[in-house]
Amino acid sequence: MVTDTAAAATRGSAEVPVGVRVRAHPALCEGWGNCHRFAAAVYPLDAEGYLDIHLLEVPAELADAARLGAQVCPAQAITVIEAAETRP
Repeated sequence: MVTDTAAAATRGSAEVPVGVRVRAHPALCEGWGNCHRFAAAVYPLDAEGYLDIHLLEVPAELADAARLGAQVCPAQAITVIEAAETRP
């Protein structure tokens, strides 16, 4: 059994992947679809090809895809909010 103290010590010694939060700005979306093309698991599109999210919690295993999808958006309609580091 792992205690909270042991888990905290383990987190301090090894880098633990952290998820991110994605905020889409629908008014800026021009429907290019690059976000979906590079990260379909993160960025769903509506029937007209525009972002179909506003705020999304992305798990750690998809964080890199979320960042890539945001970077390739020509309209810069996606903001990736990194998790704040917790300090003792």
